[in-house]
This record gives sequence, structure tokens and C-alpha cells, in this order.
Amino acid sequence: MIDLYKANKFPKVLLLNGKKGIGKFTLVMHFINYIFSKDEITKYNLKEKIINVNSVFYNLFLNRTTQDIIFIQAEENKNIKIEDIRSLKSTLANTSLSNKPRFVIIDEVEFLNTNSVNALLKTLEEPSDNNFFILINNQQANLIETISSRSLKNNIFLSTVKSNDVINYLVNDRVVENLLTSKSNLSPGQFFEFNKIFSKYKMNKNDNIFDLLNILISAYKKEKDKSLINLIYYLIDCSFFDKIKNNKKNIDFLLNTKSSIVKIIHNFVQFNINIASVLNSIKVKLNNV
Repeated sequence: MIDLYKANKFPKVLLLNGKKGIGKFTLVMHFINYIFSKDEITKYNLKEKIINVNSVFYNLFLNRTTQDIIFIQAEENKNIKIEDIRSLKSTLANTSLSNKPRFVIIDEVEFLNTNSVNALLKTLEEPSDNNFFILINNQQANLIETISSRSLKNNIFLSTVKSNDVINYLVNDRVVENLLTSKSNLSPGQFFEFNKIFSKYKMNKNDNIFDLLNILISAYKKEKDKSLINLIYYLIDCSFFDKIKNNKKNIDFLLNTKSSIVKIIHNFVQFNINIASVLNSIKVKLNNV
């Protein structure tokens, strides 16, 4: 990204595809900190790839008070607002006072609905030499094809070995307590996020699966935090993986039971079903295995 920028070949629309939590947003953070802190004493450390937390730009960005960066993200359990996309056109029509490039970062771009996509496409068609779009696709939903076709796509992948290296660094060097029974198939971001949830709700990895789901479902009912649902799905996967490993003769039955529980959770999220009914249905399913 830096090389493209230095060569004045940075694409007008860059699409970063990859699993949630592997570091796509972190990559973007490092890139824009490099660009906007270049003239500071506390500039980005390119050699060590470290953001200087004392950087003026870094702190402006954290406080969302820099006019050169426009950040848009989906709200919990909702699509990105079409009003946010429409307001871009008028914002980008105004020249930046700094005369520096302006970046629009849209995180979770997969949560743009058709109307929002159409509004975004109209904005992208506006002639501009100094406005750039970085779209982050966490692959949590199907991305509308017209967005992909207008972008330079970059698929980002973090191998299991690299992912585990980062997680081990968080545990050993950053002293992040591992509260999970398993870290397999987790991105570093998911590992960190799930551990925070375990800590927040005082959950114990040795608790039975129903007790853990009870805590998380009750919390989601109040907070509507998507990360709680992601953790629910992960715990269900881990639980049934162990059950199948220890009872291979009943694989079909266990897989069907798992699918039934996942469907109950999905319907709970989508239709806001009564929590007592949801928990009772899950309990019945788990009692049968």
C-alpha cells in the first residue's frame, strides 16, 4: 500500500477482503498513520512498523476529529445507514483545508444494502484526484458484486501458524489471559474480543455449554452486540466438535442437533424471540446429547 502511494498509483477504491479479526483495519491504521504523520517529530516508525501513540494525527484520528479521514461502520445488527453514504457526496465536494489526500474508510462494507450501494456508486463516479476509498470486507455477509467490480481487490489471509503466533504473543508478551478452552480457528482479533467477553461476564471456560450460552444470550438481549452472537456460534462449534470426536457413531445426529441449535440462535437474533423460549429449546436439544 505504501509503495503504491509513493508511486502515485494508489487506487481510488481499494477493497480488502478477509476473515474478521486478522488485522485488516490494523493494516489501514498503520498505512494512514504513515501518510499523515510523515511531517511530525512523532512520525510513524516505518522500519519497525510501529505507530507512535504521541503522534498528533494518531490522537486526532482516535478522537474522530481529523477532516482528512472519514470513517463509516455498520451499527450493531444493522446495515450501514444510507444517510451516511449520501452525506459523503457533500462532504467530499468541499476541499480539505490541509490539501492532503482524504480517505474514506468503510468497515464492514458487506453490510451495505442495495440502496446504500447505489448511493456509494454515485459518489465513486464523481471526478476526484484527492479522495480515496478503502473498503473493508469482513465476509460476514455476501458483498454486492457492483462494489467488488469497481474496486482493486486485495485478499488478505493469515495462516493458522501466523495466527497462533500473534495469539501467543498476546498471551505471553502482552499478558492477555487466555480464558478460552480452545484457540483453534480463531483470528487474533476474535481471540482478543472473546477473551474480553469472558472477562466482562465473569465466565469460566469449565462451565457447561448451556450455562455459557445462557449468559451470552441474556447479555445479547440487553446489548445487541454482534460479538456476543459470534462467540455463541464459536462455543457451539467447539462443544460439538468435542462431542463428535468422542462419539463418531452418532455424527449425523450430533450435526443435526448442532444445526438445530444454530437455527434457534439465528431466529432469536432475527425475530427477537422470547428469551425463555429460546433457552428452553436449546436446553432440550442439549439434554438429548
